[in-house]
Amino acid sequence: MPSGPGRRVLLRGAPLLALPMVLRGAPARAQAGEPVTMITPFGFIIDFLEMMNAVAGGHLQKQGFAPTLLGGAGSAQAIQQVVSGRVKMLRIAGIDMMKATAQAGLPLVSIATIYQGSTFYMVSSGEKPLADIAAVDGKRIGIVSVGGSTENFLDLMLRKGGFDPKRTRREVVGNSPGALGLVQQGRIDGFIASTNVVENLKEQGAAFEAWSTDRYAPMPSQCYAVSKDSAERDGPQLVRLLRAMRASAEELMAPDVAPMIQRASRSFEVAGIRNMPLTVKTFEASRRAWLSRGRENLLRNLPDLFADGAKELADAGIVTIPDPTVLYDNRFIEEAFA
Repeated sequence: MPSGPGRRVLLRGAPLLALPMVLRGAPARAQAGEPVTMITPFGFIIDFLEMMNAVAGGHLQKQGFAPTLLGGAGSAQAIQQVVSGRVKMLRIAGIDMMKATAQAGLPLVSIATIYQGSTFYMVSSGEKPLADIAAVDGKRIGIVSVGGSTENFLDLMLRKGGFDPKRTRREVVGNSPGALGLVQQGRIDGFIASTNVVENLKEQGAAFEAWSTDRYAPMPSQCYAVSKDSAERDGPQLVRLLRAMRASAEELMAPDVAPMIQRASRSFEVAGIRNMPLTVKTFEASRRAWLSRGRENLLRNLPDLFADGAKELADAGIVTIPDPTVLYDNRFIEEAFA
């Protein structure tokens, strides 16, 4: 499997079991170190810069790893890769991990949380805004992928509002500002997208309405998850992984992140890289969300958020999680920070 910052890995829609890849540039030199593979839930958008920087900036290598970072094609497929043992760690929305663990019985556990607040927004046109979840009921809504975070949030918010999710139709539109064009054409009524899409639409001066999924479903937003077997077996390795992720995040606190984005773009197909000012602005919005509970809580799993998320899912009748503490393990992040 390709590894190292000289390789570019791009996954687009095909099942991850096949792990289709596009390789560009000169082949990477063989790396010394312990092989480790991580995966994003959806490609290489700027929102995942801390993972790309952990590779491109050498932070994983400094911890003794020969790293590979894959760009996923949806949360459900990325989860499969971790559960199967092909991938060590994935970044995943808290709602996806909770459902996978409690509903499907998949053995996942969060070892760190990079976003405590939501990275997803309901977006609609300024002319016909979907002002609340009641306005969403029965409409045609765009989602990033089938069975992924955005569809799970849509179901949860509708149930929270007392509506049958089956009444609301879904269209896979990806994670792009271009989805607003589909709204303007009348093909969909709104869509759920990540922070980078909202920032892009602001930059374009588009007339749109957006509100955070936290309005109806507050919970841990983006976690680093591993299999429970790995959590029991690979403690020292996971501590080193989290040391690398923390070092990457700390480096990205610099006032000027453009050089680090450029460095990452030499290793990965970073979406939107041609418009560097917008890419920087978008990342800065993401970075602010890392610190929504204070810098002292950077990367920590916060028990109250997991409890809140479990309650939201139970209240909506989606899944019951009697003991939310089984969803996370702070041992590794505490040792990494010690």
